[in-house]
Amino acid sequence: MSSVGDLIDAYCLRCKLTLSHVVMYESGGTIDKVKCRTCGAEHKYRGPKPEIKSGATRSKKVKTGSASSASTGRQKPTLKEWTQKHEDLKDGANILPYSIRDPFNAGDVIRHPTFGVGFVERVISDTRMDVLFHDALRRMAMNMKTP
Repeated sequence: MSSVGDLIDAYCLRCKLTLSHVVMYESGGTIDKVKCRTCGAEHKYRGPKPEIKSGATRSKKVKTGSASSASTGRQKPTLKEWTQKHEDLKDGANILPYSIRDPFNAGDVIRHPTFGVGFVERVISDTRMDVLFHDALRRMAMNMKTP
């Protein structure tokens, strides 16, 4: 069965994140090329995480607990939480258009062309943020320099 057109998580070199991609084509049952749904870049499929360079070692973390959200100290947001925030928006609320080049702050409300209205939950670094959309909490790129 062909997976062309399906959504898959893959590492995007431009965004430098594991994001949702569309399968462009496959050969012999293996995925060859994907397209990033965030930045539109087309590239070969690299899997969900970047490969570790040879010679580099990485220590494994030991999980203690059944939920991965336990390590962050926060439960995963739900549709109920997004709905409550969406209802609390004022009619004249400042909803910012999402651009991978713009910086955002925690508490900002953005409009993504694919995912719709989202709430910036947390800024992780100068170029990464967690955004709550109606269907999921997504790690998004921001404040990226133009190539």
